[in-house]
Amino acid sequence: METLQCIHARRSIRRYTNEPIKEEDIETILSAAFSAPSAHNLHPIEFIVLKDRNNLVQLASKLTYGRSLNEAQVAICVVGDTNRQDNWEFLNHDAAAATQNMALAITDLGLSSVWIGCTPSYENMKDVHIELNLPDHIKCLSILAIGYPAVTKEANDRFEHLKIHKEKW
Repeated sequence: METLQCIHARRSIRRYTNEPIKEEDIETILSAAFSAPSAHNLHPIEFIVLKDRNNLVQLASKLTYGRSLNEAQVAICVVGDTNRQDNWEFLNHDAAAATQNMALAITDLGLSSVWIGCTPSYENMKDVHIELNLPDHIKCLSILAIGYPAVTKEANDRFEHLKIHKEKW
């Protein structure tokens, strides 16, 4: 798939079939994540891959917006090492770049995903960290629920001329 076509085709899909995802596809997705830019070139982002149904359901139960994990075949949790990058904004930027790269790779592979944002202000993030067995210096920043789509959504053009300012506001 061409890059721009992939960008426009990527949609948030929350319902998936039971078809398993190939291990080589998971590695391709993670390779895209590792290709993301990183503030100060520190690369503090790591990943937890969940495929076990019980683990997916347990994680879903800890998240307000995690229901899609109940149907997903795979989840990839994007976590950041605060010992490597102690600036929360940069840590989040790095996680977002890796998450977006994965979302595009997922689309390119004919799979679908939904980005589940995580933030320390969510009351249940402590439960998520316990569920993932994270040490104190590792923070969950986002999760992608992944599977073959059970529904389809058409690509749409979200371009908004009125939101473009030239030279100054």
